[in-house]
Amino acid sequence: MTDRKRIAMGAMPPDPASTTVALPDFLPGEPANGGTSGADPNTASGEIRLDAPGRYMLEIEPAPTRMPFLRLAVRLRSQADRVVYVPTAGRTSYLLESGESWLVLQFDSRDIVASSIRRLRIRDLGALLRQGRRRKRFELPLGKGIVLRPLLHLSGPEGREMALALRGLAGWGFGTASDNLQKTLSRHFNGRPVQAPQRLPTSEPRIAVALHLHYVDLWPEFEALLEAIDRPFQLILTLTRPDAALTERVQARFRGAEILVYENRGRDVGPFIQLLHEGRLDSFDLVCKLHGKKSGLSGPRMLLGEIWRRAILFDLIGSRDVVDRIVAEFEHSRETRMIGSRRFRLPNEWKREKAAWGENRAMVRNMLLTMGMSADSRLDFFAGTMFWVRRGALEPLKQLGLSLASFPDEASQQDGTLQHALERVLGLISAKISGVAWDDE
Repeated sequence: MTDRKRIAMGAMPPDPASTTVALPDFLPGEPANGGTSGADPNTASGEIRLDAPGRYMLEIEPAPTRMPFLRLAVRLRSQADRVVYVPTAGRTSYLLESGESWLVLQFDSRDIVASSIRRLRIRDLGALLRQGRRRKRFELPLGKGIVLRPLLHLSGPEGREMALALRGLAGWGFGTASDNLQKTLSRHFNGRPVQAPQRLPTSEPRIAVALHLHYVDLWPEFEALLEAIDRPFQLILTLTRPDAALTERVQARFRGAEILVYENRGRDVGPFIQLLHEGRLDSFDLVCKLHGKKSGLSGPRMLLGEIWRRAILFDLIGSRDVVDRIVAEFEHSRETRMIGSRRFRLPNEWKREKAAWGENRAMVRNMLLTMGMSADSRLDFFAGTMFWVRRGALEPLKQLGLSLASFPDEASQQDGTLQHALERVLGLISAKISGVAWDDE
């Protein structure tokens, strides 16, 4: 038997008892046997089968996608099946180490242009030595004694960008193999979770969803999530420029929605403060503050923003059940004043207090003193300024006399501005805050 195996995208998976067939070598630019980037969506998933333990080189060329990860299903005889999400960077190589005598890897044929696998050869050692310790940085356990290691340095500039993005995510607790990242990707790839059959018994508080969209192309993402909320709410959408087509679409889907256009100041925080300044939130019991976060239009920061936004949205409005549990928490615990994503509650084990403060401590202290609060309050807030909050908890902010005009012109500031200081103040004035996640039991 040769050490080279190939899969044909769109072919039916072979019978479990069949013998592995030797196939031709993977050539640059050559799709796997019969595979194309436009595979029929109704075809079966591609499959790679290994019938001996060892070290293998796996090569994958993914189809173009905004989210650079692939869904990989792992089947084993002696262990439970599992699904993991694997980073990609164009044509990507992986080192697979397996102690199993029978292992099946399954990809969706729609996600892959070509793939191949072969036993590790002497000539591969140079590539592994060049990566050195880095090859373990993004490793993914596929089971006991089975590890997949992306060799991103072999993918050139795109691989280096992906490595930077993954390191940035790890700094927020979203390491490649972490529950935070893997569960967020699972939710993204698999869609809305099964809804609870019945709503938890709660009363009907008056709810406002204050959504700021600078990037209006994200509206379909929010539309799908908001339509799943099975209780009355008032949508208040703030934009940075008029958009007649979006206005018509929003008002057709959400009757009575308010759509306001504000100058591009203070990111998402400036428009929220302006809503508070104008009294537009005064008639509500609960406010859900959201925004279309992006951290860049390409490269590592783009991926960080994509994962960050999806993770928080899934935790706050990811399903009817998620929203009902949050509202029930406010109803049953009158002391709870703010609820956000526990994955982004700072400080935490990934972002200690010094990093969580950033360049904002002095400005935060001054604001706390102006509101008559202790300047030595323990830092506790939700990074990203997306949360549910009792409207009354925001009342102290009015003492600061802030409006949209208080914020600096947009200049891609990273830290130390009024909006960054208020991100921390919002948690501190709420006193009792609580972290949630969509996958909480």
